[in-house]
Amino acid sequence: MAKKFLLAITILSLIGACAVSRVKQDSNPAYSAHNFSNHEVDVSWKAENTDKGVRIDGTLKNVRPDLPYTSLQLTAKLKDESGKEIGKGTKNFDGRFTGSEPFSIEIPVARPDSVKRVDFFYSYGTTEDFHRNDFSSVP
Repeated sequence: MAKKFLLAITILSLIGACAVSRVKQDSNPAYSAHNFSNHEVDVSWKAENTDKGVRIDGTLKNVRPDLPYTSLQLTAKLKDESGKEIGKGTKNFDGRFTGSEPFSIEIPVARPDSVKRVDFFYSYGTTEDFHRNDFSSVP
């Protein structure tokens, strides 16, 4: 009886683990390479200081090539230590987006050393619906 009970608990645990949405996000130190991945997009980027602020270079990938995204937009918000927004920039991807594409976002900031975190927001449309999501990271 105890074996059947343990087997039932194990099976229920495995079923629950399969139902959980998988999001992989790093926690690297500032200005190192980063990656965010979920069932919609995969974003890899690196932030660096410039003479005018912060530049974010990266690659955005549609992980569902069977579902083209339209009106795809990626926005980065720079935040200071207290979480206050100190800069913002947006990259628009024109046309039907099915593969991957590099991007660069220049964000003017008076004091780039005050940037402690980058919050991203992306939105896109499909033939069926419109989607929005966001994720955070240190720069």
